[in-house]
Amino acid sequence: MKRLLAATKLAAFFMLPFVLCALHPALASTGGGFGGGSGLPWDAPLQTLQDDLTGPVATSISVLGIFSAGAALVFGEEMSAFVRRALLLVIAIAFLVLGSNFLTGLQLTGSLL
Repeated sequence: MKRLLAATKLAAFFMLPFVLCALHPALASTGGGFGGGSGLPWDAPLQTLQDDLTGPVATSISVLGIFSAGAALVFGEEMSAFVRRALLLVIAIAFLVLGSNFLTGLQLTGSLL
């Protein structure tokens, strides 16, 4: 009888974590978890960064960057290779930001799951 009672206690001890996991919602779900919130902890800062990079200020800066770097490339006669590459980098980044804002304005965004 003692042996059966010890085996039952041992089985209950090892089954307790599995029962608790089955009763509690998954921690990786979007609406559940211990915190009760949705999403991952880094979602809010990444959304803020995305809003900052695609907002109206970023659009204005990218337009100014295209014009100023383009003018410097056109009218700068004796530039070093480093300065020329830096200006091309400014133009490329400005085109990326401006293109992203243009596509968002046309309601063309990435795929949704």
